[in-house]
Amino acid sequence: THSLWYNFTIIHLPRHGQQWCEVQSQVDQKNFLSYDCGSDKVLSMGHLEEQLDATDAWGKQLEMLREVGQRLRLELADTELEDFTPSGPLTLQARMSCECEADGCIRGSWQFSFDGQKFLLFDSNNRKWTVVHAGARWMKEKWEKDSGLTTFFKMVSMGDCKSWLRDFLMPRKKRLEPT
Repeated sequence: THSLWYNFTIIHLPRHGQQWCEVQSQVDQKNFLSYDCGSDKVLSMGHLEEQLDATDAWGKQLEMLREVGQRLRLELADTELEDFTPSGPLTLQARMSCECEADGCIRGSWQFSFDGQKFLLFDSNNRKWTVVHAGARWMKEKWEKDSGLTTFFKMVSMGDCKSWLRDFLMPRKKRLEPT
């Protein structure tokens, strides 16, 4: 099994009317990217740097990170949680992942947490939302009704993520093949 994860952290600062957004990415549980959504800058890269620079997927990946970060920031600004009072500024952690099984099947998912507590899960394969924390009931109902948002989450985790994971693994497999 191989995996690709994107961990988005978005902090809503209501006094300033701003939000802070950063993304950490991993391939097979190895860090390879830290990205600041607000400034649109790559902060650091790991072991895939040369490989990424040489792929067409790199530009598309940064575009996706910007788009997902913007979408999550908009959703966070409009989020109402039941039975939950954050200890400070509301912090959304969203983990998007895709996993490629040995048989080539892809599993995609999203996990949404607030202040480190899991609230809501989205299974991209069957488009099913699952409430983990009672405070996410309203959020689930709202997001379930938004077919555009559901489709967006599915396409990113099952389409974009799948192709990037294969792009990252292909050169590695070629390097490991005997000559």
